[in-house]
Amino acid sequence: MAMESLRQIIASEAVLPANSYIYRIISTAPRQDPLTFSLTDQLATISSDDSLRFYTADLRPDGEVHRANESITCLERADDASSNVVTTAGRDGFIRFWDKRSKQKVLEIQSRQSKEQSSKFND
Repeated sequence: MAMESLRQIIASEAVLPANSYIYRIISTAPRQDPLTFSLTDQLATISSDDSLRFYTADLRPDGEVHRANESITCLERADDASSNVVTTAGRDGFIRFWDKRSKQKVLEIQSRQSKEQSSKFND
């Protein structure tokens, strides 16, 4: 069997600060059912500079949220029907919901453990 060469089919001009890297990339496309997504209309990423970034399907930058969380660790689609919301979480104890159209926070939940830790530090 002959080996085939890989070829680049697309590139992005994603700009990250020096020494930063991407933790996770997800499609923000709506789900048709639990296992099937619509065509990708947008991608979302989280990176080591604690930012949430959005990209078009052809990888052009389409918005950025600086400091989405402190020590950001998680990025998931929210399960809304229109798929306009993504969710981030970090070691700061906050779960934040972001509207991909406006790039604005629409909901924030603070974990109970985070509240208990912050009250200990403030005593």
